[in-house]
Amino acid sequence: MQNLENILRKTTKIGTQVLTEAFYNRKFTLPPELKEAYKITKALKYIKQRWPELWNSNNDLEYPVFIFSAGWRSGSTLMQRLVISSEEVAIWGEPFGRAGIIPRLAITLTAFNHGWPTDNFFDDDSDLLNLSNKWIANLTPSINYLKQAHRELIYQWLAIPAKKRFGISRWGFKEVRLTIDHARYLKWLFPNARFIFIYRNLFDAYRSWKGNLWGGIWPGYFPWSPIVFARHWRLLLEGYLQGYKEVDGIMIKFEDLISNKIDLNEIANHIGVKRLDASVLKKKIGGPDKPNKKRRKKFLTPFEYMILKFIGRPLLKKLGYC
Repeated sequence: MQNLENILRKTTKIGTQVLTEAFYNRKFTLPPELKEAYKITKALKYIKQRWPELWNSNNDLEYPVFIFSAGWRSGSTLMQRLVISSEEVAIWGEPFGRAGIIPRLAITLTAFNHGWPTDNFFDDDSDLLNLSNKWIANLTPSINYLKQAHRELIYQWLAIPAKKRFGISRWGFKEVRLTIDHARYLKWLFPNARFIFIYRNLFDAYRSWKGNLWGGIWPGYFPWSPIVFARHWRLLLEGYLQGYKEVDGIMIKFEDLISNKIDLNEIANHIGVKRLDASVLKKKIGGPDKPNKKRRKKFLTPFEYMILKFIGRPLLKKLGYC
């Protein structure tokens, strides 16, 4: 009886440790930063209703290109190199991705709704003496200045270095963590932006990813487990498929891209460049650590395959992957 109690005690202890570690590293669940990104879209709708003038793009001279991938190992770097081959657009690669700068800027808008901030935040009286006799505890500059501040941070961080370093006017970045809501945020800031959304078969993406220890502070989890990897893929791709047209985006299937089933002129016309170099698609370039290291072939276990299929089934079927 005592032996049974000891076994149960040890089993409970080990089980608790495993679940705690899995929860801490988010091996089962997605973080709020991704699950609640839809609030960015809601906030932008409220802002558009209340301040429609902030959507005026008549005088905007910036035409960035943003590449969004449905997770890791889905062709974002290949697409980055392809766009760069035009010699007209400089594409940064996941700039400070672990810091989550753009998502954290975007999430600040989620406090806005139909009733907040109230109109008394924006007293436009230019006489300081008059203001001294008013209730001004929440006196705030026009929201137009907030939008310009958001835009200017990204512009100074990513656009200016591209223009100075490469001597070209156009710029952008690629990312593997951002949702369609973040695309809408960027479209608000840069109304002439063009988006490329790229995705890959979930099974192949995870197989390629398997064994990597990449992870980071944002979005707050380490997608080592097939559960989180698949949920990340599904969340991003569902949003892309639903909203890519409204942000001037195109959807690219990785398998079609590498098998020459996509006319590169369509991508070039979409982003407004003269040509893309098809030879880029034939070059395999390894990572920075050991670019010539022979890669060991990876396999999915039946358990991993079952999890990926269970979570990704609706999209896998819709996109012809199973």
